[in-house]
Amino acid sequence: MPHYSNIVIFHPAAIGDAVLATPVASTLKQNFPGAKITYWSHASLRPLLLSLCPHIDDFIDFNKELGFLEQRKILLGLKPDLFIDLSNSTRGLLMPLFGKLDVFRYQKNANDGPDQQHAVGNFLETIKSICPITPQKLFPTIFPDAIAEELVPQLMSQGNAEMRPLIGIVPGVGQLRPHRAWLFDGWVYLLRHILALDSHAIVLIGGADDFELAQRINAELDGRCLNFCGQLKLDETAAVLKCCDVVISGDTGPAHIAVAVGTPVIGLYGPTYPARSGPYGYFDYILDQSPSCQCRFEKHCKLAGPSDSGECMGRIMLPEVIEKLQRLIDLTMTQSVYEEPGEGHLPTLKVVD
Repeated sequence: MPHYSNIVIFHPAAIGDAVLATPVASTLKQNFPGAKITYWSHASLRPLLLSLCPHIDDFIDFNKELGFLEQRKILLGLKPDLFIDLSNSTRGLLMPLFGKLDVFRYQKNANDGPDQQHAVGNFLETIKSICPITPQKLFPTIFPDAIAEELVPQLMSQGNAEMRPLIGIVPGVGQLRPHRAWLFDGWVYLLRHILALDSHAIVLIGGADDFELAQRINAELDGRCLNFCGQLKLDETAAVLKCCDVVISGDTGPAHIAVAVGTPVIGLYGPTYPARSGPYGYFDYILDQSPSCQCRFEKHCKLAGPSDSGECMGRIMLPEVIEKLQRLIDLTMTQSVYEEPGEGHLPTLKVVD
């Protein structure tokens, strides 16, 4: 087996893909415990990956405006002996050429069917030949406990919300692929059901693109939810998700952050295959309409308006979501109030009879 002391992971990716790839860093650290691991990605991911992922030692901001030679100069200046290219890009292919370093390159699995390999496993295949040891648990990989202890009670008090267990709702999916989202009315009726249980507070989570949608949903509920969409930085989003008993989401970044912090996720899927991008480890809690989707991987649904939920997403029925939610709530209530960091959620937010 080779020995590596200075490893660079190159992965300028969207939030979801970046989080799904974090087991690569933890696996490398387990097999090469003395190595320095530097992550090279978008600056927006720095607070999430450098501050909260203990397996990443340093972070380099990726600037796509820089030319190839300047990027190559940055790479060679880091003097790595191992380059892990998770980008599947021409730039990632060319930068390490003729350098004195070993290179392992991610190749996306060619199978685009419903039985395809999950992205997590596909990323880990990149380093399989040099990493005989795989962590017993791939997730959690992100640990925002310290932020959560201070931030979440503060957010709850600002919203005049009673301190109680949280359910995280991710109602939007951004502007690029709106047909991945569930129906507006579906969210409203689901949240009315949760509020009627009177056991959890509801937090709405997402990006700035989702703020207006969350406000409309909250207006239907007389403002009884806390709308954090577009209000939190990535590390703060991770902290809030850490404190949730359950998160319900479509195929979007916060769902994968929730998995990475150890929170169960109910995934609502239609235009994408959950076999590839579903919430890892919670496949039994996915509601999947992808077999009937006629617009898979498109940016808009051909059977609905360009800004509407996908037609297939409308076939996810409210009672199905409620049944999955109740199963996870029951499971959470049977767990111990206190669990070790990374194994559960924060005890300061628990209300146990």
